[in-house]
Amino acid sequence: MKNILWTGGWDSTFRICDLVIIKKISVQPFYIIDSNRSSNSVELETMKKIKKNIYRDFPYTEGLIAEPVLIRIEEISENNEITNKFNNLTKKSFMGSQYDWLARFSEENNINNLELSIHKDDNAEYFVRNYIKPINEEKDFYYALDKDMYNSDYGIFKYYHFPLLDLTKIEMGEIAKNNNFDHIMEMTWFCFNPTRSRKPCGYCNPCKYTREEGLGRRVPSKLHGKYNRIERAILKRLTIV
Repeated sequence: MKNILWTGGWDSTFRICDLVIIKKISVQPFYIIDSNRSSNSVELETMKKIKKNIYRDFPYTEGLIAEPVLIRIEEISENNEITNKFNNLTKKSFMGSQYDWLARFSEENNINNLELSIHKDDNAEYFVRNYIKPINEEKDFYYALDKDMYNSDYGIFKYYHFPLLDLTKIEMGEIAKNNNFDHIMEMTWFCFNPTRSRKPCGYCNPCKYTREEGLGRRVPSKLHGKYNRIERAILKRLTIV
């Protein structure tokens, strides 16, 4: 069984499909609930929908996707050593705060094989590309941090496997189409600030990155995103949201 951080997004959903549909390997998803993000409920609903449709369209996968382990971000213990390493790395380039609390979660729970769906051209690829080694298994392939780097600042990545580092989002889409699960990929979610109608906002960073990585067809126009942003600001002023 593979442990995988699943958000209902394009990359992690591709890996779920790759494992259960193509390779017939069972998965244990993990999901971190961040109360500061308004997309949690949409992401969890998306994951349930995707799982249901995978089982319907590929009956042999029934039972291969375990119920997700849900963790609240505020329940993750502090770890100054990990946070200091994270802060040191961010002086070199931008890196999302999730790489701090994910490492703290993994350390606390003695997890050393959690799959992260960092892909080719992802911002985080910069931090791991030169310090990893390939791992070949009977039915699978991924990268892992070289043990020589465990005691360095890059050691915050020692808890993970990186199966998608050689793929772009477009290439994932091509593989999905060739294996008849491209319709599943169209169910994925990416936006941090869903509208009241539960549509992508069009202006948050994930919406921006989705455009830049070749999937702009799934994102509202920038003008539409601007109106969504104004609407949210007005609603906040009125204490409606």
